[in-house]
Amino acid sequence: MLLRILFTVPPFPTTLFHAVPLAWACRAAGHEVRIAAQPELTPTTTGIGLIAVEVGHGYDLLDGILRARGGRQVVESPAADWKRTELADSPPEPGSASAGLPADERRRAHDRLLAPHVAASAAVADDLMRFAERWRPDLVISDPLLFAAPLVSAALGVPLLRHLVGPDIWGRFCPLQGQPDDGGARERWPAELVALYDRFGVEVRDDHPVGAIDPWPTSLQLPGVAGRVPVRFVPYNGSAAAPDWVLDRPGRPRVCVTWGTTTAVLGGDDTFVLPRVLEALAELDVEIVLAVTAAERTRLDWIPGNARVADSVPLHLLMPTCDAIVDQGGAGSVLTAAAHGVPQVIMPRTADTPIVAASFGRGGAAVTLDADDATREAIGAAVTRTLTDDAVRNAALKLADEIAATPSPAAVVGALEDLVARRPGARA
Repeated sequence: MLLRILFTVPPFPTTLFHAVPLAWACRAAGHEVRIAAQPELTPTTTGIGLIAVEVGHGYDLLDGILRARGGRQVVESPAADWKRTELADSPPEPGSASAGLPADERRRAHDRLLAPHVAASAAVADDLMRFAERWRPDLVISDPLLFAAPLVSAALGVPLLRHLVGPDIWGRFCPLQGQPDDGGARERWPAELVALYDRFGVEVRDDHPVGAIDPWPTSLQLPGVAGRVPVRFVPYNGSAAAPDWVLDRPGRPRVCVTWGTTTAVLGGDDTFVLPRVLEALAELDVEIVLAVTAAERTRLDWIPGNARVADSVPLHLLMPTCDAIVDQGGAGSVLTAAAHGVPQVIMPRTADTPIVAASFGRGGAAVTLDADDATREAIGAAVTRTLTDDAVRNAALKLADEIAATPSPAAVVGALEDLVARRPGARA
């Protein structure tokens, strides 16, 4: 049975990159694939060799996220409470630092956090539904915060799967994450999201998704992910011509330094810690590979003599010959390093990076530092530890083995085919 599979993602390249290996695997198996996203993502989608469907013209999700936080450039995660803590098996609900506030204020804070994603979903809903009604997908795979995807799956009677990119924090407090229906969704959801579903005549309930495709290592994932389908993380960070030197093994440890594209966009000046990192590494007998964007490079007044600039070289090309990495805790960066068994120094600051850092710190494969407070001496000591501490290095290798043993995207395609085939009235 050949399927039509619709992926829906927000207009951020790094989020799309997480879904690329599975999308390619579906195409290699003969299935048709479409990537529905706002037009900003079209060049990235077509550059990957996939077919783009443009939906939701005119809404700027990034601007909405910034406005929802009062215009602050530094974007905190709803789970910022966990920034200096280890991730427990049953962590507190994100935003629990506001637990002392009255219930109506907590509700307003919760709705404000989700408001940009609700607005983005409303912006794409009509275009997405028009396309889906004509193309008739057999399966929808969506980012957890693209709330328009369940409208399509419900209207067409096809399965919906979430595609996770990290610890499933959204499943703890966010609508439409596959939670069992208890009849209370209409009261919990933001009013604008309820109105959107009412407009399309779709039932307001959280259990529209029937499962979750999850590349996050099982040993680090939060418990209770509904319908979890583990899939091996296959690193993809964009395409480029591979420089010859990426295959070389220098005569001293090679340490990669990256700060991630999302952090560069969301972070303000107080998140730009690269000068401190470079000052720390300049004092060590290492080769620095500085994997940053051109915009970040222009902000650096000084680059040490033991550094090599890898402008726009995808991270997965660098990792095989690196001995350690300093990164911001973006899920793509940490998983790319983890897949190659590279120990990490993670310095989180924005979005969900504190949660990612806590997850990896708990697993022992990373040393975590506070990006705001870490001194040059602390950064140097942390990097030295990743290069010399057998416990950290062995934990990183163990995690790489776990990732390698997880079913590949090609293997997961068979599970998707079975899911569709079991649905009542499945197309032959």
